[in-house]
Amino acid sequence: MQPRTELTRAPETEQPGRPAHQAPAGEHAGKTKRSLPSLLTGVVLAVILLLYMVTYQVRFTEVAVVRTFGKIDQNNIKTEPGLYWKWPFPIQRVQHFDNRLQVTSTVGEENPTADGKNIIVTTAINWRIEDPYRFSIRCTSMEDAENKLKARVRNDQKTVISRYAFSQFVSNNPEELLYDKITSEIEEAVRNSAKELYGIEVATVRLESIALPQRITENVFEAMKKERQTEAARYTSEGESAAQLIKDTAEKIAGTIRSFAESEAEKVVAEGYRRALEYNKVLAQDEELATFLLLIRNLPEILKDRTTVILEADSAGFTPLVSDTLALPVPAPASQPARVDATTNVQLPQIIERD
Repeated sequence: MQPRTELTRAPETEQPGRPAHQAPAGEHAGKTKRSLPSLLTGVVLAVILLLYMVTYQVRFTEVAVVRTFGKIDQNNIKTEPGLYWKWPFPIQRVQHFDNRLQVTSTVGEENPTADGKNIIVTTAINWRIEDPYRFSIRCTSMEDAENKLKARVRNDQKTVISRYAFSQFVSNNPEELLYDKITSEIEEAVRNSAKELYGIEVATVRLESIALPQRITENVFEAMKKERQTEAARYTSEGESAAQLIKDTAEKIAGTIRSFAESEAEKVVAEGYRRALEYNKVLAQDEELATFLLLIRNLPEILKDRTTVILEADSAGFTPLVSDTLALPVPAPASQPARVDATTNVQLPQIIERD
């Protein structure tokens, strides 16, 4: 077994004129080179942090309000985009607000009309910040401003709607609807109050939708149905009245025409009697001629159906037509008695019909 050899380091001898704890010069220079980048980084970060604390940026879509110890000064409101200086927190604090056009809609809620009927109205509002100073005093944030504007719209909307009847919102007659007028009044009321209270400019207000509560929908429809039935009954009554008036007028005109026709007919009959009387006076002067003319006038009616006429030689009115050389007349059958003219007491000719 070999003996174990221990190696030991000989103690360093101190150099004259040099402290024992002092490191060599080369080692100290290396440590200084390694800490320089860290030092520069720290300085840069400190400068950036300092600039962040004493500057702020305003974008072109924003307005900035600077509060000094919680108070607002109109001179510290910035509306132009750029980079600005400020005192670090807690001396000054910057609050940014969106200056673009905002769109807000109210939740549909019931509003009573002038005639006691409720409607559910949903309203849309377009708005932006007009006075940042007043806005920052009255509103803590954009959400707070939106909620306050909604409450203002609901109040003004309810006031305006209560001045109009239900038929001016819901009707079959377009002339009764007043959407534009109602919207203009709500917009004007909201615009004035929003500007005065919150420094907000209201661009437009419009009624997005109008609905009926479920509990009164059936009643409203039933009322509209009765209204239509009343209108139909009124039109029917007017039509019947007009028809009766036309009928009465027609009957009146027909009666006038009938009376006129009867009057004219009586005149014609009277004229006929007058002329007949004149003719009778003339015919009475020669009765045989009158009888002959009467017979001649009646012959077409007598002979129109292939009738055979048997005349006696001395029959009234036919004597001039019979020659003296003709055979003796055939006497009338015993079954047919002789016909005698009541006026002249002369026997008339006998008529025999053949098949």
